[in-house]
Parts: sequence; C-alpha cells; structure tokens
Amino acid sequence: MAASRPGRAAGFGAAAAWGLLAAVLCAGCGVQREFVRRGQVLDSAATRVWRMELAQQRQGQELARQRADLLTEMEKLEGQLDQLESRLADVSDRLARISRRVGAGEGDITPGNTSTPLPGTRLGFPAQDTGRFQPDPSAGVEDQLYNTAYLDFTRGKFAVAISGFRRYLASFPNTDNADNAQYWIGECFYSLGKMDSAETEFKQVVVSYPRGNKAPSAEYKLGLVYLAQNRNPEARNQFHQVVKLYPGSNEAKLAQDRLRALEP
Repeated sequence: MAASRPGRAAGFGAAAAWGLLAAVLCAGCGVQREFVRRGQVLDSAATRVWRMELAQQRQGQELARQRADLLTEMEKLEGQLDQLESRLADVSDRLARISRRVGAGEGDITPGNTSTPLPGTRLGFPAQDTGRFQPDPSAGVEDQLYNTAYLDFTRGKFAVAISGFRRYLASFPNTDNADNAQYWIGECFYSLGKMDSAETEFKQVVVSYPRGNKAPSAEYKLGLVYLAQNRNPEARNQFHQVVKLYPGSNEAKLAQDRLRALEP
C-alpha cells in the first residue's frame, strides 16, 4: 500500500504535467493563431495602402500628362497668334508702302494744256523728267517675288516659301520688304521646328536690318526659340532685352507676359 501511494502520486503528477503541457500548447496555439490573424490583417492593410499609393501615382502621372498636353496646346495657340500678329503687321506695312507710292504718284499728275499736248507726251504729264517720282520698272517683279513667297508661307509651304524669300533677298536686298523677307525665313524654320536655323535667321534680321520694322519681332521670336530649346535663362535675358529696347511695343508686352510665366 505504501508503495502504491508513491506510484499513484507519480501518476497524478505526470497527468498534471501532461495537462499543464497541453494547456500551454493550447494557449500557444491560440497565440499563434492570433499572431497569424494579426499578420494577415497587417498584410491586408499594407496591400490596401500600396494600392492607394499606386492609384495616386497613376493619377499624378495622368494629371502631369494632361498638364503637359495643355501647355503644348497653349504654346501652339500662342505661336499661331504670334504668326497672325506678324502677318497683320506685315499687311499694314505693305498697305502703308502702297499708300506712299500712290501719294507720290498723285504728286506727278499736274494740270496740262488739254488742247495741245506736246509731241511724245501723254495728256496731263510733264514732257521731261523733272526729278519727281517715276515708276520703278522693276517694282512689278519685286512685288511678284515677295507676294508669291508670302502666299506660300500662309499656305504652309514653308520650304517653298524659304526658297522664294531667298530669291527675293538675292535680287532686292535693300528694299522696304527685305527685312520682312528675312524675318519670314526665320518664321518658316520656326514653323518647321528647325530651331537652330530659325535662331540664325532671326539674328540675321537684327544684324542686317537693326532699324527695320521687323527687328522687335525678330528679337521676341529669338526668346521663343530659346524657350523651345529649354534654354530658359537665355530666353529670360532675351525677353528682358525686348522690354528694354522696345518699350511700349506689342513685342514688349508679349515679352513681359513670357517673363511672368517664367517666374518660379
């Protein structure tokens, strides 16, 4: 009996130990399950955060693309407006020259003796050259060359227009339209996207015709060329120069608008 009691006690102790171990194991299993559950929750939250960040990134990229497209369209519209303003200025210049020619021609018409005109003369015109205005026999060719090249430019035939304006300059380098022709060559290259050539031609306007009516426009367009080439510091300096050299001009106002847009 005495021997059996220690055995029973040992049995109870072993059972208790196994029970305690089972309890610990069960508790451990519960902790493990809770750990796994929380890990899954964290993984799910991290996945949601990642998806949100990815969606925001995509939205940001889409907004950046739309902004770039909008800026491109604005640049195109501004370029078209610049060309339209230049064309209007060109038309005004040509009308002014025509008016001067007509006015000078009217000065040649003097009252004459309608009854007995001198031999070899037309009625109402002086018999000899008196030093007054005389029609230039080459004026028709000059106007034809210029007008043809200009028409090609307005129709978008830029390469053809460049050839036409160069022929005009080769034949009439010192006429009223010479600086205009040189300027439109630059505009043709600008429209073709050949900014290096456009820069060269616009600079030639300023060098060859510094007092011509196209000098302010050429200076302003140089700033646009620099912008197109991402040469922003040079563009900023160029626009400042336009404002300084041609205050109050339309080109100066456009340059000021560009400078405001370039401000950080």
